[in-house]
Amino acid sequence: MATATESEPMLNMETLSIQPGNMELFAFDEETTDVVLYVDGKKLHLSRGVLMQASPVFRKMLASNGKKEQNEITLPDKSYEEFVLFLRCVCPLEYVKLNEDIIEMVLPLAKEYQVNSLLQKCEDWLLTEIEFIVGEVIGHVKETQTEVEFFAKCLLYGAKNELNTLYNRAFELLVPYNLIRYQNTAFYKLLPDKNKWQLLEARMVKIEKTQHIADGSFPTEIETEEDDDQ
Repeated sequence: MATATESEPMLNMETLSIQPGNMELFAFDEETTDVVLYVDGKKLHLSRGVLMQASPVFRKMLASNGKKEQNEITLPDKSYEEFVLFLRCVCPLEYVKLNEDIIEMVLPLAKEYQVNSLLQKCEDWLLTEIEFIVGEVIGHVKETQTEVEFFAKCLLYGAKNELNTLYNRAFELLVPYNLIRYQNTAFYKLLPDKNKWQLLEARMVKIEKTQHIADGSFPTEIETEEDDDQ
């Protein structure tokens, strides 16, 4: 599990096996593969139709548009391990059980290639994990990061990947906490300034309405004279 630091959280690649057993992933199959992706100088044999259905970015890359179809595409500046894991999350014959580390790897690629189905899976997993934490479900206690840091991570993921439901839920949960609880995490530091200001403004509004400075919760809001006049 990633721990918040002052830089981008680092993943333990040894714990993320991209290859189940000894089976070669994305090997050539004359009946199903008709396009080759080159990543880190290695070949990945895939189905044009699968890629085009999953991603409008791949569709644009692979569509002929009256020209000769591209059968080989080189993807520079991509990690082979991360890209194989991403493809395993996309291709129908593969199965990857999501966790925090895997989501951290594949979410940026899902956004870049506009794979909406994978974006939705990642968002659903993170929302479910939030509810486990909020409900204090046994077996989902954070050992290496606090729940506040996890909420900050979800806020960042929501902001960067346009996952609005995730963003709104994480925002709602972070508002009651003092800034000092998450301001030094990598996740908060990477937030766009506009999102930081929205979070701080929402907390100040809440403090004014409840006339209470809280860390983690607010009492029932007190109606102000201005509210009564409206």
